[in-house]
Amino acid sequence: MITKWKTLEKNEKSRGHIFRYLVAKRQSQETGASGNFDIIQTLNWVNVVPLTPDNKVVLVKQYRHGTDEVTLEIPGGAVHFNEDIRLAAERELEEETGYQSSDWVKLGTCHPNPAFMTNVCETWLARDCEPTGTQNFDDLEEIELVTVPLSEIPSMIKKGEITHSLVIAAFHYLTLL
Repeated sequence: MITKWKTLEKNEKSRGHIFRYLVAKRQSQETGASGNFDIIQTLNWVNVVPLTPDNKVVLVKQYRHGTDEVTLEIPGGAVHFNEDIRLAAERELEEETGYQSSDWVKLGTCHPNPAFMTNVCETWLARDCEPTGTQNFDDLEEIELVTVPLSEIPSMIKKGEITHSLVIAAFHYLTLL
């Protein structure tokens, strides 16, 4: 039977702006084997699928440093320490798009990469979104808004126009609603 491994030791090796890099020495309770494992400790994340009254999705186009590419995504971001995740969803939607909604539905929660990351990503649907708020980008954030009919999203994923795994997961959650 698979069981949780015992943590023998855990040490912070470095710290960045949005994460901590840890090495944990862990031991199998089944076999006694042990080893060192890389762990990225980071804030939880929230994503929002914003739908307008005419069933269009508000997407954000932005440059991503990890892949060195411009991507097409849904609004989202880090959940601040001790921040309510639903309120974080509302905040991220308005900051990145200027849109607001009063009709929110939690779609699901996933682990971005449980092999080495500690966080979760919660996805929310915001219905009847209207551009009634104020965009408020982070200092180094540049965003272009793109609205597309919800019906076009599957083909955009299939054609590789949307490639962010958490965005694809968000649209999958939407199909389960």
